[in-house]
Amino acid sequence: MQLSVWKQWFHKRKQSDSIGTMVTKEIVSEIPVEILDVIRRFFGTYNNFRGARSLQTDTFIREVFYATKQDARDQRTVEEMETYIQQKNMQRLRLKSYEVDEFLMLSGNICMIGVTREFSNQHRNRVLYFMNKEEGTWRFHHIARSHHGVVLDKFQVKEQVGFVVGNEKAALLFMTHAQSSDASTFITGDYVHVEGYLEVEQQVSGQLYYRIVRMNRVH
Repeated sequence: MQLSVWKQWFHKRKQSDSIGTMVTKEIVSEIPVEILDVIRRFFGTYNNFRGARSLQTDTFIREVFYATKQDARDQRTVEEMETYIQQKNMQRLRLKSYEVDEFLMLSGNICMIGVTREFSNQHRNRVLYFMNKEEGTWRFHHIARSHHGVVLDKFQVKEQVGFVVGNEKAALLFMTHAQSSDASTFITGDYVHVEGYLEVEQQVSGQLYYRIVRMNRVH
């Protein structure tokens, strides 16, 4: 009897720990098999950050670390960053399901996927992942997050244009090249939806910023 109860508990535990998956029918046929396999392996180990180490570039780990730590002065090694993220993840909400609803092949070695994620408290968000093919292996390279807000300030620094997006209480800094269409299209006061990844290779006056992937005016 005790063995039977234990088996039932173990089965429920396996179900509760599993991550629900979905790739929309319109998208799955567009994704090459080798990329689809990496996506499934990555999210299959999502709740154990180290489990997906071989599927992540060093740049990806740095982005996740600084997005979590929010301190540009912290200069740990990639291995130390990985340890920090692993410890933080153990205290966080668990990923329950994900849905890949967008796929774009940008070149032979770079692709983008749009993913809606649901966590253990039913919180949902949507992010863009960029994957690079290096030495014959596809890896997650960037994670671009969505942000809504008003363009509070717009300025130029050399060949880049910056946008401060948010409100008086909280705002993020986004940057793009001065020659991009975003730089000329948007002005202070616009309400926008912007997607960008944390730029970990460069800083502006010692401050990390988000590199714009795409930006749209919200009417």
